[in-house]
Amino acid sequence: DCLLDFYIKDGKIIKTEGNCTLPGANGRVCVKGAAIKQALYNPDRILYPMKRVGKRGEGKFERISWKEALDTIAEKMQSVKEAYGPEQTMVYVGHPKWFRPQITEFVNKYGTPNYGTESSTCAYALMMANQCNFGQNIMLIPPDFGRCRTLVVWGVNPLYSNSVKGGAGFLHAVDRGAKVIVVDPKCTPTTEYAQLHLRPIPGTDGALALGMARVIITENLHDCEYIEKYTYGYEEYRDYVMDFTPEKVEEITGVPKSDMIRAARMIAAEGPTSIMLSASPVVHNINGVQNGRAIGLLMALTGNFGIPGGFAGPGPARAMLKDSFMGTKKDREHPEKGVNYGEFPAWDKLTSVELQVEHIADFLLGNGKYPIRNLISFGMNHHMWPRPDRIEEGMKQVEFFSCADLYMNDTCKYADILLPVAVTQEREQVELLGPQMVYYQPKVVENQGETKNDMEILLELAKRLGFTLGNPTYRTYEEYLEDRLSPTGLTLDELKEHGMMPAKHIMPARTTEDIMKVHTPTGKIEFVSTILKACKKEWHEGVPAYHDFRETLPMKEYPLILSTGSRKPQLFHSRTYRLPWLVNLEDCPIVELHPEDAENYSVKTGEMVTLETPVGQMDMEAVMNSSCLQGAVNVYHGAGNYDINFLIDDQYIDPISGFP
Repeated sequence: DCLLDFYIKDGKIIKTEGNCTLPGANGRVCVKGAAIKQALYNPDRILYPMKRVGKRGEGKFERISWKEALDTIAEKMQSVKEAYGPEQTMVYVGHPKWFRPQITEFVNKYGTPNYGTESSTCAYALMMANQCNFGQNIMLIPPDFGRCRTLVVWGVNPLYSNSVKGGAGFLHAVDRGAKVIVVDPKCTPTTEYAQLHLRPIPGTDGALALGMARVIITENLHDCEYIEKYTYGYEEYRDYVMDFTPEKVEEITGVPKSDMIRAARMIAAEGPTSIMLSASPVVHNINGVQNGRAIGLLMALTGNFGIPGGFAGPGPARAMLKDSFMGTKKDREHPEKGVNYGEFPAWDKLTSVELQVEHIADFLLGNGKYPIRNLISFGMNHHMWPRPDRIEEGMKQVEFFSCADLYMNDTCKYADILLPVAVTQEREQVELLGPQMVYYQPKVVENQGETKNDMEILLELAKRLGFTLGNPTYRTYEEYLEDRLSPTGLTLDELKEHGMMPAKHIMPARTTEDIMKVHTPTGKIEFVSTILKACKKEWHEGVPAYHDFRETLPMKEYPLILSTGSRKPQLFHSRTYRLPWLVNLEDCPIVELHPEDAENYSVKTGEMVTLETPVGQMDMEAVMNSSCLQGAVNVYHGAGNYDINFLIDDQYIDPISGFP
């Protein structure tokens, strides 16, 4: 999302700086952006199509032509379709997001319902929580930094994880005088700005939110008129939260009851109040969706949903590009034929756009309704799932496996065919800058080797499989860009000529009245989710019920709580571990623990320790960190040989979302 200036010499990027001239630019660049040339010119880049010549996992390949590579993939897809049906081919898309609507069209025309993405463990659980509360058109909700009086930052450290944009917005709210409540087990740079820092035991967020709701209701701080007009199920919700007394919530969460009560009063009485949530932190929990619902419903209880300065507030008139990722949902055809349809009924109802692929190891090992014979992947890294060792066994057994990717990662080593993908700087793009300005971004540098962008690959595969993509049909990548521009009223030629232009057609401003026309079954914000209740399945209560993970785990044998979600400003999942400028800034991965826990376990800084969970163990270096919550340990995820996901149980999941 950051706007950058690139300095080019002899056709190569030699320097990167933050842009300060384009609309919305601020001249800043994070450390990840500063190191971008090490990503672009990395020795791990895949530059030519290749086929496997060794055993799966060995990483032995030989160079082939694009024609042979694409012909092979298409022939495997067509032969499985004819012999067994298209559903025995699975398509997976990982990091790349920009062509998601087109990949859905691709799988629909091919005929498989088995299409999934990284959102199975990233964004969709919080989306499901928001959809249950506020309607199926509500996905991830950004905070209103510019107008809120109180800002609740819940489980996010924007000064590390989204430093240039989210961090700048957060600091803008602080500079305006907004009061800040941070909910985070750890002390972070963000918590330094908080008037109130709540440090719950990881996974207990739902109980904390329900306790706040009880305070708001019992002290008559809730918005009765708003609740009467816009919501459904309030009485049942009210009766449920009465059990979450301050004393009980303190016992569950570890948050002093006085702090919880003060936070509840600030949220209700010092509004408008907005909440900043990240996609993943509160939902990677067996009660994840319900935790997310409990937090979001604080905004309905206090009348802060849909208002200026609140949660999902009104916005200005905007230009719109066709098929923007988060704004476009193209449903799969015949999702009921999916390999695990019915396992997660709320998922089937709310996220018919894709398959829940958390159990991809089982699919590849033949433990679904039917075997998966082909796996066609774009940007796949099996280390993002729990128990990657089980997925490796599945990748060894699948009949055919292709990978389109930027880098030779561990997943690619199991593939039969590798396709080299262009990075962002190697393709043209059209983007929005601010609400109404449209920008043409030419290639920054020419493609290395024989790389192609993902859309070009899709179009070539579609042609070989006997169908087209787009309406009107895309024959080239430029025709895709032309269609993407269509809602703006601009043509690609005129945008190229001017570089940047205001859109001719603008979507009208979104008002509170627009927002409050919610798309739930009742047409109202639902304190009691009719979708969850209709599932008639354990843990699918209509109220945002709290289930404590400690009641399901052997806590006596494993008394510490492992958290793998914290961020370093220089790290972006596994990607930046391959960049020398970034990985050499400090030692990672490490086990961080509170000094008192270290003393109890007789552990010293720099000492190697064995970290053990019910599914495995790993030796890592220990570091004392007083910012950690006592009783919890933190490990930064994504580092190849020290992949913490080997220690995470892939069968221990949220029954609503399937999230690990």
